[in-house]
Amino acid sequence: MLKTLILISALTFGSFAAARADGITGNFTLSGTDAYTTTTLNFGSAVIGAAGSGPVTGTFATYLTNGTTVDFYPGTLFYANGSNVVSPAFQLFTVTENGETFTFDLSDYTAVYTSGTNLFGTFTNLTIEGGGDFTGSGSVAYTDSPGSINFSSQTEGGQTTTTFSASAEAAGASPVPEPASLALFGTGLLGVVGIARRKLKV
Repeated sequence: MLKTLILISALTFGSFAAARADGITGNFTLSGTDAYTTTTLNFGSAVIGAAGSGPVTGTFATYLTNGTTVDFYPGTLFYANGSNVVSPAFQLFTVTENGETFTFDLSDYTAVYTSGTNLFGTFTNLTIEGGGDFTGSGSVAYTDSPGSINFSSQTEGGQTTTTFSASAEAAGASPVPEPASLALFGTGLLGVVGIARRKLKV
């Protein structure tokens, strides 16, 4: 009985250790090129950092710096105006630096394509807001975390201006046990072991 309890306690503590996984947080902005039509989008080369963009934050800041190349899905992203669902989710981009690779898998997005004329002539604009998951592998195996992207590209007077940002939050991460919780759990476990020992002596 006592051996069984010791084994159970070892397995329980082992499960706590396995649960010590951190989620991915933070955001970063990209600058690069793209080409789009009324139904398709092709990403070109891109690097982290853009004129006027804020710093890389959160988990990303531990590894990524401005100027790092981001590798986008090499094919064409097809879209329709409105909501679009990607099934199964596919790898939109990866970025690797300082021994860590972050991957974003796109699962759904909303696309809005507009065109018209203004004081400067004709213009077209494509905006995409998407959701999915970030994964991190390499130096640290991070817990998969929900992420989002915001993309906007406008062509006007022959000039194309593109903005692209990505962010992640650790909402789905396994919570790391705090010292007080572990102490409480340990005290309860010692009490169970003590009761078991007294019953064995009887």
